[in-house]
Amino acid sequence: MKKKTILVSGGSSGIGRSICYFLYNKRFHVINIDKKKPIKKEKDIEFKKFDITQFKNVKKIIYQILKPKNLKIYGLVNCAGITISKNSLNYDIKNWNKTIDTNLTGPFFLCQEVSKLMIKKKIKGSIVNFTSISSELAMPDNPAYNASKAGLKHLTKSLAVDLSKHFIRVNNISPGYTKTDMNKKSWQDVSLRKKRSSRNLMNRWAEPNEYNEAVMFLLDNKKSSYITGSDIIIDGGWTIKGL
Repeated sequence: MKKKTILVSGGSSGIGRSICYFLYNKRFHVINIDKKKPIKKEKDIEFKKFDITQFKNVKKIIYQILKPKNLKIYGLVNCAGITISKNSLNYDIKNWNKTIDTNLTGPFFLCQEVSKLMIKKKIKGSIVNFTSISSELAMPDNPAYNASKAGLKHLTKSLAVDLSKHFIRVNNISPGYTKTDMNKKSWQDVSLRKKRSSRNLMNRWAEPNEYNEAVMFLLDNKKSSYITGSDIIIDGGWTIKGL
């Protein structure tokens, strides 16, 4: 897999940023697609500013990335995502559409265009979508996030079925609560932080880098050659905890 091109959406912060650094240090050619510039610019991790909700321009932006160097995409990691918390009874259409567009529709069209290029170049590629424990469990006051992540989970399975004949594998990674900017408000609330920590078996939140090895495993066609349409849940045991 060394030197092969991997696209990462949402690679400027949080889990996506950690994945970009990790893959780069493993000698992948990493391209970060994000609407925000990285906090710290890395000359060897390419950055392309792009809002994945601009669906009509997905094909164009990927062409702009790949064409100058005649690159081939071997993997796509969809990390881009947002959360807008509000009670279901007061949730407005603007926030609903923004969440669904970012967390579900945008990743779909990225998957679609990347898959077409993989097929064209006869590449046995791998796509990894980041869902959430919210794809399994309903979290309070966040209907759009819950729905978008559940939708992405099943979209992955649908794509795995459709793309299997082209030898393209598609899988999910489902993270638990993680210390990222997106969860900064919850982390700073000491009472809420402790409450959420107590819900999992490790009694803590995850660090962004605790998903890196799983991503690399799923991108590797030798190590994960028989895995597609699967959910890898990395949540410290949140979803299996009983009493």
